[in-house]
Amino acid sequence: MMEKEQLLNTTFTCEQVVTEDMTAASAVPGTPNVFGTPVLVALAEKTCFMCMDQASVEGEASVGVSLEITHSSPTPVGMKVTCTAKVEKVEKKMVTFSFEARDEAGVIGNGTHVRAYVAKAKIEEKAAAKLNK
Repeated sequence: MMEKEQLLNTTFTCEQVVTEDMTAASAVPGTPNVFGTPVLVALAEKTCFMCMDQASVEGEASVGVSLEITHSSPTPVGMKVTCTAKVEKVEKKMVTFSFEARDEAGVIGNGTHVRAYVAKAKIEEKAAAKLNK
């Protein structure tokens, strides 16, 4: 089991091939039929989550706290997108990442993401309690 502090300076990479349901046009009709920013956000979150999951203890997960992203280049359906995240800071339960996304032609985006380790059941209970108000 990896200690949280051991995550510092580690990197983690995820990749996916762009499909029709991942396009901007799929999320917002009338926008271009290219890889959508909401899916880029999800890929960045997934990459950072999976990196942190290496140091999660039983019953623990990570949640997004903040995200700053630049989506600078369009990617067509059928092309592979790769996101690499690097742990820049570990402060108790908070982990700060930098990330870069690339397609087969070059950089398409980058940003920073902060995630926090939480007790998964506690967060789910807190959310469910909102239904009872």
